[in-house]
Amino acid sequence: MSYLAIGSVTKSIAELLTKKLNKPQLMGAGTFRVTALPPDDDRVSDADGVNLFLYRVAESPFANNRDWPGDRANPAGARRPPLALNLHYLLTAFVKKIAGSAQDDITAQQLLGDAMAVLHNYPVLNDIHDSDFDSDLDTQFPPELRNSFDKTKIMPSPISMEEFSKIWTGLSKAYRLSVAYEVSLVQIEPFTFPKVPSPPVQQIGLQVVTIEAPLITSVEPSAGQAGAPITLRGKGFKSRAAATSATVGDITLTEADFTKLTASQIDLSIPQTVQRGPRVSIVVSAGGRESPPVYYDISPWIASITPLRGFPGLPLLIPFEVPPGVTASVEIDSLPATVTVDGKNKTIAAIVPPAIASNGPKAVLLKLNGGTPQASNIRFFEVLPQLQSVSVTTVAGPAKTTIVVNGQRLDGNDVRVIYGNLSLNVGPNANSGQISVSVDRILSTSESVSVLIDGRQSNTLPPTLESVDPSEAFVGDPVVFSGDSLRGQAVTAHFGAVNVNVGANAYSARLTVTVPPGLAIGPVDVKLTVDGNDTNTVRLSVLG
Repeated sequence: MSYLAIGSVTKSIAELLTKKLNKPQLMGAGTFRVTALPPDDDRVSDADGVNLFLYRVAESPFANNRDWPGDRANPAGARRPPLALNLHYLLTAFVKKIAGSAQDDITAQQLLGDAMAVLHNYPVLNDIHDSDFDSDLDTQFPPELRNSFDKTKIMPSPISMEEFSKIWTGLSKAYRLSVAYEVSLVQIEPFTFPKVPSPPVQQIGLQVVTIEAPLITSVEPSAGQAGAPITLRGKGFKSRAAATSATVGDITLTEADFTKLTASQIDLSIPQTVQRGPRVSIVVSAGGRESPPVYYDISPWIASITPLRGFPGLPLLIPFEVPPGVTASVEIDSLPATVTVDGKNKTIAAIVPPAIASNGPKAVLLKLNGGTPQASNIRFFEVLPQLQSVSVTTVAGPAKTTIVVNGQRLDGNDVRVIYGNLSLNVGPNANSGQISVSVDRILSTSESVSVLIDGRQSNTLPPTLESVDPSEAFVGDPVVFSGDSLRGQAVTAHFGAVNVNVGANAYSARLTVTVPPGLAIGPVDVKLTVDGNDTNTVRLSVLG
C-alpha cells in the first residue's frame, strides 16, 4: 500500500455505508448522507446521515517489527519494516434540526443502529461482492487495498465514557451518541530508493594554506553607550575560507551588519539589545578561528527590570542610581513613561504607558541628560491581554452557555477562552475589547475565566487568594498575600471592615500590606479587590 491507503480505507467504508444505509427502507423512501468530517464541522448537521471521523492513527504493536512481506503487485517485499497502522474511527449520526420538534434524536439513534448493523454484517471489506458494493470495483475498493495480503477488517472498539468525553471536549462540542471502531491492518510499504552509480574517479590534490587566528589589538572607543559605533583594529579579519562575524556579548553580527570590513579593521555598532553587561566581550571569528576577547563598557546600563510582564498602567521598577545634576526619562515601546526617581533606594519607577494597544514584548529604554544625552541598553517588558469583567448566561432550550469577557488587547489571530477546565477555541478575534464564545450545553456560571491571545495568557477572573503569611500578626506588621492574578492598577486590601488602599500592584502572585490599626484582637477575614474584582477570603489572626 502507498501513503494514500489511509484515505482509501475511509473512502471505502463511507462508500459501503452510502450504498447499504436504509436497506430495507425501514425509515422511509429517502436517502441518507455519509460524511467524513470532524464532528465540530457545521456541515455534518446540514442533512440527515452519519459521520465517519478518523480521530486516531496508531502504529500496530504486532506488525512493526517484521520486514514488509510485499503484496500481490509486488510479492518480493523489502528488507525493511512497513508502516503498520490501526485506524480508529468515531461513528456518529446527525439529523437536521426541525423547528418545534423535540424528538430529532430518535431519527439519529435509528440511523446509528442502521450503520452499526451494516458494519456488523460486512466486517471484512475484501469479502463483499453484491450489487451495492463490490470489492472488485476500483471505484469502491482501491486496488492497493485489494492487493494486500492482509484483509481490511472493521471491528468495534470498546472505549470508556471518559475517552468519549475527552474527544468531544477537545472538539469543544456537546457530546452526541457515538460508536468507536478499529480498522486493521493498513501496511504502508517502505520507500525503495534506486541505486545510484558511483561517481567517476576524481584526481586528488592537496593545497596547504596557513590560516592565522584573527587578533583584535584595540577597540575605539573602549566605553560608551549602547548603539554607539566602534572601530576594531587588528589583523586577520578577512578570510577567503569563510565569512567573518563578530560576537558582542550574546549577539552575533555578520558581515551585513558591519559598516566597514578589511583585513585590519571592522566598523560596527554595539547592539542596543545586548543582555550581558555592562562590560561586554567582543570576539571576531574568521576562517573558522576566533580571536581572544576584548571588552567594551556600556554606560548607562539597565541591569534588570521588574516585573518582566504585565499590563499598561502598572509601575515598572528599574534599579539605577541617577547621577547628581542629571535628569532621567524612560521610553516604553517608544512612548514616554511617567517617571519617579528614588535616590535613596537607587531606583527608577516608570508607569507603563496606558496608550500601548498591543500585546507582546515592548522595548524599555532609559535616557539620561546631563548636558549630553545618553541612551541605555534595551530590556523588554511583555504586555499581556487584560480581563476586566466577565458575564456567563445560559439558555435551557436548546441548551446553550454564552461567555462574554471584556478587557483590553483581546484581539488576535489565535484566541482561546479558558473556562474552568475547558479550553474553548474562538479563532481570530478582531474586537480588542471583548470576546464572546458559546457552547451547546449548560455549564456552571461560577467557573474561573482567562484567555489565551496568540499564546499569551491574561489574568484570571475572579482573582484568587491562597494564603496570608504570617497567619498571625500584630497591628503594624507587614503580611504577604499570595494567590493568582493579584496584579492590577487599583488594589484594595480588606481587613474585615477596615480597608487599605494599596494602589497599583505589579505582581500577579504576591502583595505585601501592613496590618492597619483599628482591628480587634482575634480572627478577621481578609480579601483583596483587584480592579473591581473581589478575591475569596482567608483568615488572619490579629495579635495583641
